[in-house]
Amino acid sequence: MLDIMEVEAPARTKPHPDLEHLQGAWSAVAGRRHARLLIAGHRYAFEIEEGDIYMGTLFLDDEENPRQMDMLIEEGPDKVKGLISLCIYHLDGDVMRWCPTKPGTDRRLRAFPSVDDERYLSLVMKRAPRRRPR
Repeated sequence: MLDIMEVEAPARTKPHPDLEHLQGAWSAVAGRRHARLLIAGHRYAFEIEEGDIYMGTLFLDDEENPRQMDMLIEEGPDKVKGLISLCIYHLDGDVMRWCPTKPGTDRRLRAFPSVDDERYLSLVMKRAPRRRPR
């Protein structure tokens, strides 16, 4: 589990193979809510359509199965600022299966729940098409 005091960890750790592939914009194509995720370096912005926006720093562990993503919430609703959401993810080309826990929870899921499971925000996301310069 990530300690909030380790915020500078990305600069001191080895690069993660998935980090480069995760860069860019992702949109939910399956799940209970429509959402978008933007990843730039170790920074993210996550928006739930007609809901809140969360921004912060992410940390990856792509050696676990399922792969793990810790998302430190630095901006968003006051009740979750400073908390970490423990996520699991799976990449398959330009499709990502992603499921976070409630911010502040200290237990990570070990398997993906159904996208219809009302206890979790389990999403299938597709990479948004990259715009080509004119």
